[in-house]
Amino acid sequence: MKRTVGVLSGLALAVAALCTAGAWYTGKQLPAVLDTSIAQSNQQLLQALAGAGGSAQIELLGLERHLYSSDARYRLKVENVQLGDEPVSFELTFADRLEHGPLPWSRLKAFKLMPVMAASNYSLEKDAGTADWFAASKEVAPVQGHLSLGYDRSVEGRVQLMSAAFSQPEGSSVAFSGLTLNVSASQDGQAVKMAGDMGSLAMTLVSAEQPPVKIALQGLTLAANLTLSDFGFYVGQVDTALADGAFTFGERQAALALKGLEQRNDYQINSQQLAVKQLYKAAGISYDGKPVGSGQVAWSIQRLDVPALQALMAFYAANLPAFERAAQADVRPAQALTAEQQAAFQQYLLAVLAGKPQVALDDVSFKTANGESRFKLSVDLARPDSFEQPLEQVALQLIEQLQSDLSLSKAMIGDLAALQASVQGLDAEQVKQASYSGEMAGQMALYSQLATVKDDAIVSNLHYTKGQVVLNGQSMSVEQFVGLLMANLGGLSGAAH
Repeated sequence: MKRTVGVLSGLALAVAALCTAGAWYTGKQLPAVLDTSIAQSNQQLLQALAGAGGSAQIELLGLERHLYSSDARYRLKVENVQLGDEPVSFELTFADRLEHGPLPWSRLKAFKLMPVMAASNYSLEKDAGTADWFAASKEVAPVQGHLSLGYDRSVEGRVQLMSAAFSQPEGSSVAFSGLTLNVSASQDGQAVKMAGDMGSLAMTLVSAEQPPVKIALQGLTLAANLTLSDFGFYVGQVDTALADGAFTFGERQAALALKGLEQRNDYQINSQQLAVKQLYKAAGISYDGKPVGSGQVAWSIQRLDVPALQALMAFYAANLPAFERAAQADVRPAQALTAEQQAAFQQYLLAVLAGKPQVALDDVSFKTANGESRFKLSVDLARPDSFEQPLEQVALQLIEQLQSDLSLSKAMIGDLAALQASVQGLDAEQVKQASYSGEMAGQMALYSQLATVKDDAIVSNLHYTKGQVVLNGQSMSVEQFVGLLMANLGGLSGAAH
């Protein structure tokens, strides 16, 4: 027994000695690691805010080193960043208790036995600018989290926004259940994964100028799997989902309810060309307690030349004040540029178009109780010889190919017209009459010669290439197609009068 106890005591002393040596080593390494991490974060902030004006920077305010831990303070300073109509500026200060590796106590308590360089336990500090936020979270630090830094410079941990609630005398209020975001990143952030969830968010906005607006969100989730590209930005997949959303507004305080909302984003690079795909989906929509339907929008961009696009974005960022002046003066952006700047802008834009990008609405669909409609559109662009040509010539060279397909359900039109009549409070006979709107739309489509009718659907197919248009199987010149459009627009205008 004595021998066993002696062996165990010796092992314990050896482990303690190794941990002390590891903690001492970590304490020596930590300042350089923090400097590198802060520099990388500031570079990513610079890229993220390109084109938004202003600046954002993280600063290390202080670092006190001890044998087994260190205490650090950081400041996030944001100045004049254009996030809406007005520029935003603020400062947030964080306190961080850094436990030295290889076996930080907070990880041992959680039965995480893999050695790490350090474990960070950080939280937002209370000051004059954050006092109201602390009051809303019952004096608990509203932003806090835990991160572990591996010896291979990988990072794993979580970020938490704590639950908060506040109200104002005029009736506005916010109730937030909190949000948790789990994050992992490989060395120097080359690969990043995130998974987050929020229980609920309820807001009531009251003002003297308009009726109250109420927003209620339930079951928000986020998932991301990203890789840092050779061009300095992340590509991969980012998906968000919302189980339920309700919006109450207007004089009648009608409610718009949404179920099963999804947004899926995919970004990929192949041979210096960026491809973007996005999907927006609603599994169920209702208004004022009445079911409306479900729908989705999927769009994509292909063949975006990344170096050319980055050069164009850099030009825009460098000349942002001129573009802002143009917006304020309500003139075309080019009018705010000098002749030299306009020439440079055209060259950057021509370089992007040289990659022959494609923009597409891959699927716009909506389904009601009795019908479903779909629309697709793809446009292949090309580099025109010059922007100094007449506009018509530029357009002919710019659009290499266009394809659109429309299938509009007459029954769906009738469902939506009947719903509108019902919401307006019309009687049963008027609602029934409104349900025949699809048949009327079909007759108008046939009369316009822009569409045909097949069974329940109003169908229109358009293909354009090399100055020639094929509409519903009938070939015509661009001039003839434009004339047909103008004739129908003129007819609509006359009917309106």
